[in-house]
Amino acid sequence: MPFRAIIVLLSIALCFSWNRTVVAEQDATAEKATAAPETATQENGSDDLQAAVQAWQKTGWPLVERLCVDCHDSPEGEAGLDLNIYQDIQSIDADLGSVERVLEIVRFGAMPPEDADLPTDVERKALVESLEQILYSVACNSRRTPGNATTRRLNRSEYNNTIRDLFHVDLRPANAFPSDEVGGGFDNNGDVLTLSPLLIEKYFEAAETVASHVIIDPETLPKLNADLASDRLFVRGDSKTGSFNGRFLAPEAYVWTEVEVPVDGEYSVRLYGGVTDKEAKPGQFGIFDNDGILLAKYELGYFGGSGSSQSKEQRFKLKKGLYRFRIAPLADDAEVGKTKFEQQGDLTAEVIAKQLKDSKKALQPSGKFDLKKYSNLVRRLRLDGPRGSRKSELPKSHLEIVRKTASYDSGKKQWKNVVEAASECLKPLMQRAFRGPVTDDEVKQFASLVEIATKRDESYYRGLQIAVTGILMSPRFLFRVETPADDQSADGKLTQHQLATRLSYFLWSSTPDEALMKDADAGKLKGKAIEDHVRRMLKDDRADALGSEFAAQWLGLRNLKGHEADEKLFPKYNDALATAMSEETERLFMHLVRENRPAHELLTADYTFLNPQLASFYNTKHSGTDEFERVSLKSTPRRGVLSHASVLTLTSNPNRTSPVQRGKWILENILGTPPPDPPAGVPELEETQTADANASFREQLEIHRADPSCAACHRVMDQLGFGLEQFDAVGQFRESTAKSNIDASGELPGGRRFSGAADLAEMLGNSEKDAFARTAIRRLLTFSLGRELSPADRCVIELIAENTAKEEYRFTDLILEVVRSSPFHNHSRSN
Repeated sequence: MPFRAIIVLLSIALCFSWNRTVVAEQDATAEKATAAPETATQENGSDDLQAAVQAWQKTGWPLVERLCVDCHDSPEGEAGLDLNIYQDIQSIDADLGSVERVLEIVRFGAMPPEDADLPTDVERKALVESLEQILYSVACNSRRTPGNATTRRLNRSEYNNTIRDLFHVDLRPANAFPSDEVGGGFDNNGDVLTLSPLLIEKYFEAAETVASHVIIDPETLPKLNADLASDRLFVRGDSKTGSFNGRFLAPEAYVWTEVEVPVDGEYSVRLYGGVTDKEAKPGQFGIFDNDGILLAKYELGYFGGSGSSQSKEQRFKLKKGLYRFRIAPLADDAEVGKTKFEQQGDLTAEVIAKQLKDSKKALQPSGKFDLKKYSNLVRRLRLDGPRGSRKSELPKSHLEIVRKTASYDSGKKQWKNVVEAASECLKPLMQRAFRGPVTDDEVKQFASLVEIATKRDESYYRGLQIAVTGILMSPRFLFRVETPADDQSADGKLTQHQLATRLSYFLWSSTPDEALMKDADAGKLKGKAIEDHVRRMLKDDRADALGSEFAAQWLGLRNLKGHEADEKLFPKYNDALATAMSEETERLFMHLVRENRPAHELLTADYTFLNPQLASFYNTKHSGTDEFERVSLKSTPRRGVLSHASVLTLTSNPNRTSPVQRGKWILENILGTPPPDPPAGVPELEETQTADANASFREQLEIHRADPSCAACHRVMDQLGFGLEQFDAVGQFRESTAKSNIDASGELPGGRRFSGAADLAEMLGNSEKDAFARTAIRRLLTFSLGRELSPADRCVIELIAENTAKEEYRFTDLILEVVRSSPFHNHSRSN
């Protein structure tokens, strides 16, 4: 049976034993557990709910009825929204998502529209407070279970990072996998991480590739066994060929040969030759390297005259690479490492090419010649190596995994004690790869793969490679399963190892490290201990994944990869610049996280991180090194991510800016109030422009949004987008276009005016910092749980916001609150 088939059957068998292992671990966790830690998910009592209902009926609903119901009175009304159904608590409870969206729109001031009966500032505040209170109270008192997190496989980034951290190799095999789908804004959402036949095939290819790199059969290491006879020994200068093909050299002649050394190391080099005068003292020969430096001396006596010759072996170190050794007679006082090659006749490219070509011809003996003139014989050169231990050539992963080697009976040509030795090697690896405990039976099943391989005349090391392939094909490696402990519980706590895994893939998009697993083994992942791990892990370089995976997806930076800018209009834009743009934003985000800066600083930061290319693009100073460095923006019109070239480019068209896309981006990613899809039949901007080619961009958009069904959203969205018009379609600053000077002023609901991007960023960072913080919390919670949020999560979001508001919603504090939250520590039975 092929090994792939055996691995598939083994994986199926392990699925059954796995569930028993997890249940046992969860039972143990339950026994060790003390009182649940205080988290940001404690529920309000029924008194709070009753008060919220009374406030809604007294204040909230009458305002909605007066201000909103005229337009939103049925499913066929404006935006398909029927607000009549939210008069009672049951209707609100059944549709918290829609009510939450109403709150965000009213809070921002986008509704009611300007041509409607507008509330006073006091009325708007009262309506917002009533909506917040009813939403919070209903969510916290509905006794909903934690949201479902579907059993999910590792996505491409998680797979690559896990392989990297398990085996200390940066192979990135998942780059060959199909792209991951996105759900809820992130590609770690279990509901969309499907498993196709193509992906299974790719898994096998990746597992086999990784196994072949992390374990090496020492017998397959590159080695040199070269026996170079006369047909590979080329002569420069006067020489003769003997009847046994030896090379007899005149005093000024020398032999050269070409050898490819496979690896650095010490090699044994034996030279066969001698002198023709038996009365003379032994001759001195030397081997010189590419630089003409003497590598070794050989003392060879009389060759015997009948085809025999002297030989001597020397050992010396060689570097990997191509050598053209030169062999020549030496003076007695020659010194290794000092004496330089002085024979006549350079090895030019033409000489080398000709002699290599002529080497294919059979050598012909020279007949009789004067042995006193041709007194030095070089017959053969043999090179073997490298010598000694080759442990240094084995990868770190091999040395970690292969803790014990089975014995080999060379007489019977059999490996002995295979299962015992393989088990000792595989158990530690399996515990790390499976992110939890393994049983002896599970280990033995994988060790049996090694035994099967050796019985098929494979080496012990090849057997270990097959076992590693099996481990990487196991569902316990490929999937993150959070199985409930018993059939009676509707929901329950994660095991310590499941919690360690969730935390590690949240912060690192990779497998837990030794410190995290050690505390999980001891049942210590709770309270202050888990908070200490969060702080420790955020300082680690692996936490950069929080920028490249979380922030990049939250802010849409991955869309830059496929973005094309008009080459004629924007010649400076290229792939390298686009990569630098993304990295700038990711670096700012990670700086704010690691320094525990307020969340709104992502919008208002008067500094950024640039490399020389991006600094030149921004027309900003840089020290000149190749690295990214912190750069002040105080004397520039840029502030925070709104003026990052990454955001400005991905929200533009190839040939022009798009205030609509930029405004939509702010509504969705900063304020958390994504506008609805545009109604059918509204013309594209290009059609509007055709109607009035001389209109300014603002005027074109005014014509475009003349449709009343568009005006409400565009009233806010376009104003936000125009605030960024100082920057062109690839994020470079400008003061005018071909048609007119730039007008980057605007007015938001409530009469809030701004002029330019920096002014807009400051306004949003101050007046909308609560809304932005809730957006950040929602995105962090969604990413950490690997699922879309449910209405029940509203309670968690509000409590996290409440717990962090006093300190300005600092990023590390937000992450700590997410990790403390009940959804992070629990799973649902319906998983």
